[in-house]
Amino acid sequence: MFAEMNLRSEGRGGRSLLRRDLIGWSFYDFANTIYSMNIVSLYLKRYIVEDLGKDDRYFDIPFSISMLLAALFLPALGAMSDHATRKKIFLFLFTVTCCLATGLMAIVPPTALVALTLLFIIANFAYEAGQPFYNSLLYSVADGREARWVSGVGVAMGYVGSIVGMLVVLPFVTGGLFSIEVPFIEAGGKVAAFLPSAVLFMFFALPLFLWVREKPVTRQEKTSFVTAYREVWAGLRETKKYPGVLRFLIADYFFEDVVTTVILNIGLYCSLVIGFGEAEINYFLIVSTISAVIGSFLLGKIARHWSLKKLLNLIVWGWVIVLILFVVFDSRVTVWILGPIVGILMGGLWTTSRPLLAELVPRAELGRFFGIFSLSGRAAAVVGPLIWTTIVYYLSAREAEHGTSIGFFGIDTIHQLPYKAALLSLVVMLLVGLFIFRKVPDPQEVSRG
Repeated sequence: MFAEMNLRSEGRGGRSLLRRDLIGWSFYDFANTIYSMNIVSLYLKRYIVEDLGKDDRYFDIPFSISMLLAALFLPALGAMSDHATRKKIFLFLFTVTCCLATGLMAIVPPTALVALTLLFIIANFAYEAGQPFYNSLLYSVADGREARWVSGVGVAMGYVGSIVGMLVVLPFVTGGLFSIEVPFIEAGGKVAAFLPSAVLFMFFALPLFLWVREKPVTRQEKTSFVTAYREVWAGLRETKKYPGVLRFLIADYFFEDVVTTVILNIGLYCSLVIGFGEAEINYFLIVSTISAVIGSFLLGKIARHWSLKKLLNLIVWGWVIVLILFVVFDSRVTVWILGPIVGILMGGLWTTSRPLLAELVPRAELGRFFGIFSLSGRAAAVVGPLIWTTIVYYLSAREAEHGTSIGFFGIDTIHQLPYKAALLSLVVMLLVGLFIFRKVPDPQEVSRG
């Protein structure tokens, strides 16, 4: 069926925009966001905290370990991807590893928490390790402006995948789809989300492995971990040549830190602090995700006609205001209003930060600096969750010691103070990032000068 699609929808170069390889590549984004939404954002941490009665550390520390491993190994994996025609093989191995580890989490007994967290470290590392190979396969299916279009389709498919993944897996958790009972499926609780998520990830990833033909590397070279890390260090030293690049990377580190921590904790926060039920959390995340799609599109359009620096500055200030409002107000109505705004700001941050970096460095250096940009994002995912879990653990321990919660902004329930204090720590990170960001040159003004 897909082979017939090339009769329509031609690109500028006469190539079909609906070829099987393009669809196969885009479907991998659809597939892997099922894992990131259901496991990382929605169910695993809540299973550990709410069902097993453990504190946030038992999720946040394993997550940070997996991201630290990814940060250490990604430079070498990226170099291997650049210098050899083995991208599909490596991506397949990492995808299978992630799916197997995620599926095995479903059969781990509640008493074997160490085994559960070890499997999560393996799964999340494998998920992250596959990303350089997936991203570089884009240029096996598209080039030039067509590659930009296909990349955008992949991002959109990722958002769609996260929604579809939530909807398909929800009956295994609750026994129904919101208020509609699903026949032949019994409610299995949060742990029942693990195996279906793994199966869906693997199933929707298959089109890439079946339909994408990897483009051979012109000149294959052997590389090593040492060589890869030397390239990263050389890239960091090269930032001195281009004013504002290092400042931008440091500022963006704080911005990414906050967004990653929000993604990890939004489900648990809505459950413990706001009091949302299972269906409400899913509704909330669906609305926020759809808003992220809209935000990416609208702010991407605005970015074509406005200063990227000013737009990114406005988006981050939007984050500051919204997070403060989350702390001060906790009524369901307020949260439902703020949720879509969070989605728009999340999509806008990722939409504007990448092109801003691209305009601060020469086109010939994009690959190197985007490698550092990606590495910075993984490193940010190590620190933010650790700060969050430390604050929550310390304040929860103090409340347990005194037998009551401490009043703060009208906060008087056992869970509210620790989580709202952790949310305020994210506001501080954003303000630090904004202080550093203020001296980043505006590419638009530089080009005019």
